[in-house]
Amino acid sequence: MDKLDLHSIVPDGTTEDGKLEYMVIAARHREKWVIVRLRGRDDWCFPGGHREEGESMDEAASRELYEETGALEWDGLECIAQYSVDHGERISWGSIYACDISRFGELPAEFEIEEIRLADDFPLDNTRFPGIMPGLMEWLNRRLINSVEP
Repeated sequence: MDKLDLHSIVPDGTTEDGKLEYMVIAARHREKWVIVRLRGRDDWCFPGGHREEGESMDEAASRELYEETGALEWDGLECIAQYSVDHGERISWGSIYACDISRFGELPAEFEIEEIRLADDFPLDNTRFPGIMPGLMEWLNRRLINSVEP
């Protein structure tokens, strides 16, 4: 895998929409993090993904939330920041969304997620993105859990 390191987190709206390629969704359910495991992998990540052609970031976040968790109802799916990732030779940009999932349906079998889990703490020792998740979780815990403005 390419080098993937968290480069920066900036307020929502700071980054030009055309530069935004993907999103991560910091979803909660009953005060626990909603994390997912892709088929054929043993590490964990937040729901999220790339937006499809013609999709807004909000539309992509809503689609990915359903596809990766089976969520049927949620509150407050909103973009709370943008973040950049250092790939070694380029910087890419994504959006950070947050929401509270109130009701799940079946996990859609036709998509790439094999398992979802509810966790008190993100398993940083077993994450798909070890160069990104520690910094992202530190920021999310301050912003969402401890209610400290960035």
